[in-house]
Amino acid sequence: MSSSDSRLLVYAKQEANAAVALDAQGHYQEAMNKYFRAAEILIEFTKYNKNPIMRKRCEASIKEYLERAKQIKSKLSGPSARITKHSSREGKTEDDKLTADDGDGEYSEEEMEMINMITGTIVTDSPDVRWMDIAGLENVKQNLREAVVLPIARPELFTGARKPWSGILLFGPPGCGKTLLAKAAATECQATFFSVSSADLLSKWLGESEKLISALFKVARIKAPSLIFIDEIDSVATKRGSGSESSGERRVKTQLLTEIQGLKSSGKKVLLTLGATNRPWDLDNAMLSRFQKKVFVPLPDMPARAAIFKIHTAGVNMSLTDDDLIELAVRTEGYSGRDIASLCQEVIMIPVRELDMGGLLENSDEEVHVRDLALDDFIETMKKMKPAISSKDLEEYDRWAEEFGES
Repeated sequence: MSSSDSRLLVYAKQEANAAVALDAQGHYQEAMNKYFRAAEILIEFTKYNKNPIMRKRCEASIKEYLERAKQIKSKLSGPSARITKHSSREGKTEDDKLTADDGDGEYSEEEMEMINMITGTIVTDSPDVRWMDIAGLENVKQNLREAVVLPIARPELFTGARKPWSGILLFGPPGCGKTLLAKAAATECQATFFSVSSADLLSKWLGESEKLISALFKVARIKAPSLIFIDEIDSVATKRGSGSESSGERRVKTQLLTEIQGLKSSGKKVLLTLGATNRPWDLDNAMLSRFQKKVFVPLPDMPARAAIFKIHTAGVNMSLTDDDLIELAVRTEGYSGRDIASLCQEVIMIPVRELDMGGLLENSDEEVHVRDLALDDFIETMKKMKPAISSKDLEEYDRWAEEFGES
């Protein structure tokens, strides 16, 4: 056994022991994730270890970990859980059949294990973000309503030649709210929201990334209407044919292209893929064509910046007037929403820092008064915190949006 194999085995044992301990303590969500993780590591181990006795032991442990993880998942999901494992295809009731309305039918045991790995690794959440939580970007919100919300909320409107877009791309500078927009869209249409990143899709522990991507879309079709949000999609969908591209990377891109195209879906239930990128010019042309709707998410305008200042200073005493907020919005032209959020976080700490440096916080029993924030606090902080996006970068986004997208 090589040293790397030995480390994998030790790591798997550590994860399994942690899972058992968490399980015994009633921390079921954490235990489930640990069981999945231990199984993933052992799967990776068996791919390289040729000892038949060791492989047989590992396969037995993998089965045990996955079975317990699925039991926990079923318990957490309650009686409405839609994914269950069966040893026989005969004698099933209608509730026992794992069927998707798009006609995919039942899944094999191998596919079920992969789907359960997906469920344990890629978080499916119910985002609680509304349009009102996002300042400005009214045109972008309307585009997303038409592309994402309405096809899922009012499917009867999309019949005949009027079909929903299967792929939507959000592009623009970093920190402008692309992830928040995706969550708000999923909340508004009450869709199952899958939030994944390139690291999830290319996890080395899971091994075969093509199967991982396929399983993700299978789960999404089962739980349709669904919205799959792939953040930083340029990380897994760069232009093919480059000198540094490996055969594995190419196969991953091909699998992703096939899934987004929807060749394996009959379209009875809506499944939308929403991608986000800060570098749209790096995307492969074939991938770019899969995203029929391209939406430019720009930097916030002046009213939006004023609203962002209000959002990120909520609950903090300030001596600023509405005119002061407008002045701040004017001064922060070129700042992204994330830049303004970081600025506010720094400013909010100034009164606390003053008290601490003055030695007034050493006695925890002594009551202290935190002064209100002033306009000068923000102006002085702006001198040290500049926007992360340069004017040259903004020009590049404008050129690309004019050529390929919607501004």
